[in-house]
Amino acid sequence: MKKILSLLSLALVLAFTSCIEQNYPTWSGAVVEFQDAVVRAPAAGVTYPRITVANTVGTVNLQVNLVGAQRTSDETIAFKIVPDGTTAVAGTDFSVSGSLVIPANSSTANAVVTILNTGAIGGSVDLLLELEGNAQIAPSENYKRVQLRITRPAAPDA
Repeated sequence: MKKILSLLSLALVLAFTSCIEQNYPTWSGAVVEFQDAVVRAPAAGVTYPRITVANTVGTVNLQVNLVGAQRTSDETIAFKIVPDGTTAVAGTDFSVSGSLVIPANSSTANAVVTILNTGAIGGSVDLLLELEGNAQIAPSENYKRVQLRITRPAAPDA
């Protein structure tokens, strides 16, 4: 009899809890973010990560994520160089296009930065990039910036 009552109680509990309507809040917006800003810790004293690369690396691909529903058409996302936080010189230390395209039905694309080989002159320079998004897709406030530190080896003693 105890088994029957236990099973009946369990059945009643399951029957009544399965009828509760679940109203979970949903978000219908979209933002873009740098993957490195999401997975790397911010550098000391700033709110964005710093990625060190050698001036001989060539091309750096920074993944950009679309957070939200995938789009049915290509989305062009703008990004800019932030003067505060940048000591590198465009055309001398690096080159960038300033935009990227997230293909239709996709959630990622790459911001391509070409690192120019300035030779063995020593020191390092910084390049701070910030996503701007477009008219429909805003940048994520927390993950819109990434800094590249471009190191230049010292010249060997002659």
